[in-house]
Amino acid sequence: MASSAWRAGWTAASLRGTPRRPRRWVWFAITLAAYIVFPYDLEVAAKGWSMDWVAKRTAVIFSISFVYYSFFFAVLYVKPLAGRKYRPGVFPTFGNICHDMWYWSLGVLQWSLSECAMTRLWATGVVPYIPDRELLSSPLQLALLAAWILLVPVWRDMHFYFTHRFSHIRSLYKYVHALHHRNTDPQPFSGLCMHPIEHLLYFSNALVPVIYLRCSPLIYMWIFIHLGLAPGAGHSGYEDHWQADQYHYVHHSKFECNYGSPSSAWLDQFFGTFREKLGSSGAYTGEYKDDYDSKSGGKVWSAQGYLGLQSVDHMAYTCFVAATSVALFWAAVVNPQSAIPVRNIGPVPIGQAVASLVSHGPILFGILLCLFCDRMSWRWPFHKDRIIGSFGFFAVAGWLVCVLPVYHFGVLLCMP
Repeated sequence: MASSAWRAGWTAASLRGTPRRPRRWVWFAITLAAYIVFPYDLEVAAKGWSMDWVAKRTAVIFSISFVYYSFFFAVLYVKPLAGRKYRPGVFPTFGNICHDMWYWSLGVLQWSLSECAMTRLWATGVVPYIPDRELLSSPLQLALLAAWILLVPVWRDMHFYFTHRFSHIRSLYKYVHALHHRNTDPQPFSGLCMHPIEHLLYFSNALVPVIYLRCSPLIYMWIFIHLGLAPGAGHSGYEDHWQADQYHYVHHSKFECNYGSPSSAWLDQFFGTFREKLGSSGAYTGEYKDDYDSKSGGKVWSAQGYLGLQSVDHMAYTCFVAATSVALFWAAVVNPQSAIPVRNIGPVPIGQAVASLVSHGPILFGILLCLFCDRMSWRWPFHKDRIIGSFGFFAVAGWLVCVLPVYHFGVLLCMP
């Protein structure tokens, strides 16, 4: 059983030492098996959008994800094989599970549709790729593939730090990332329990090598399997299993710290957002000052983790996001198949207009809502940082790694 002394006693070395390499190779083994057994069907995708092939791909992704997440939920919460829970005796209710699985399902659905969209772009020649025959016949391409396989986890860690920190800016946190933080003591399905806009930014990690460089589709699948499965065991709520992530659990407990992963802890240390333990920290220099035990004590797993009605400003944000989703579907699927497709909205090409709405619209709308509906600064907890300085640097870095790729992907996808 965990004690308050144990909670306060994690050291920097123990957090950085959270094992990650073994699980990465488990994820790659799953990727390789899925790539061989369930390859991307470019021939069918080239013929056009069809519910048949899209539904099949979606079923594959849901099956892989559900089996993986359910395994960890079963061995930790149904018939526990681990003994050291971060908060002993506190477990999610049926309502909490429904909440997490609803948003988890939206994440897996977006993952599936993103794979279908990229398959369509490859199949139609909009995005170049390296076919398997060329890959297997070229020692150079095989060497580059091996390099990419090894570099993907590094890129994942870098992208995650800047995207995660970007999502903690108040205007994004309040309307997007706060949903993920409803669970201070997460369980496996909490991992992908995110707002759809956070899914969009999080999954943008897979776009950077694929839409800018000519890569094998295996790399795209490898990144997505890594993105899709990693949050499961990392949000388990237990610290004594081989895929546990103590480092990220501290983030869920203290919020404004440990934006990266154990492998990218140096980024947190360098930028002053590293917290080495749950108790009083000598390393952390951020804004969060609440005491962990008084914040998360008691027997309630998550009082906010339920489906329910939204406040007026949150409902406005939801309606805006829904409208952008409809616009994207129309521009990517319906408009290109029209007898006379719309090519411009005024002087702006349709692809650029819709891509701007989808990638930048939710961010700008969140700032607007914060200015009128929130007493706190839209930049909190970074409101003391200079705009032309550290705040500006991280805002631009976040935009480069997770917003700009979504914009470019949208432009390619919505070409009439």
